[in-house]
Amino acid sequence: MDREVSALKNELLSRREPEDWELKGRDIWQGVGSFKSFPREFRLRAFKKVSETMSQLPGHIFAVQVNKKRLRETSEDIKDETGLYRLTFNQLLEQLDAYLKQYNETGILLMDSRLTQHTSIQDGRLLRVYRDWKSQKKSSNFVELPLFGFSEFYTGLQLADYVVYLIDRNSKEAGTASGHTELEEAFHLLEPKMQLLKIPIFQHQIYFEDR
Repeated sequence: MDREVSALKNELLSRREPEDWELKGRDIWQGVGSFKSFPREFRLRAFKKVSETMSQLPGHIFAVQVNKKRLRETSEDIKDETGLYRLTFNQLLEQLDAYLKQYNETGILLMDSRLTQHTSIQDGRLLRVYRDWKSQKKSSNFVELPLFGFSEFYTGLQLADYVVYLIDRNSKEAGTASGHTELEEAFHLLEPKMQLLKIPIFQHQIYFEDR
C-alpha cells in the first residue's frame, strides 16, 4: 500500500518527494496547500485518481457518518459533543471488532493524533471512550490501546483523511446543482469496499432497503 501511494504521489507532484507532502482530500479538491497553484481540471482528475488507486489496494473502509442536527432531534441522550463523540466512536469500534472476529484476527487501532504543544484533550477523550467500550465487552479482538501517530508520517492515516473528506463532501453535494461528476465517480469507486453507517437511521430508509 505504501509503495502504491508513494508512486501516486510521485505522479501527482513529480517535483516533490512523496515524504515531503501529505495527501489531503480537502487540499486537492479546494486547491489549497500543496495544490494551491494547480488548475481545477488537474485537481479534479487528481482527486478521482486517489480513489482509483485505493480501489485497487487491499483493505476495507469502515465509516460512521452522523447528521448532528437530526440526531439531536431524535435522541434525548445526545446533549453535547462528548455524547455525540462517544456514540460515533462506539459504533465504529463495534464495526471493526465484528470484522476482526469474523476472520479470527486481532488488531490495533492507529489513530490520527490531535496532540499539540498545548493540549492532548482530544486524544485523552478517545482513550476514555475506548476503555469504557472495552470494559462492557465480554471479549474484544483489539489487543492494545489505540496508538497515536501523525498523518504526515503514515500513509494509512492520509488515506483515511481522504476518505473522510470524500464521504462528507459527497453527502453535501449529492443531488445539488453544484454536484460534480468527478466527486460521484470517486465515491462510487470506493463503495464496493466501503461499509458506511449513517446515524440516525430513519424508518423510511430501512423500508426501502428491505424492499
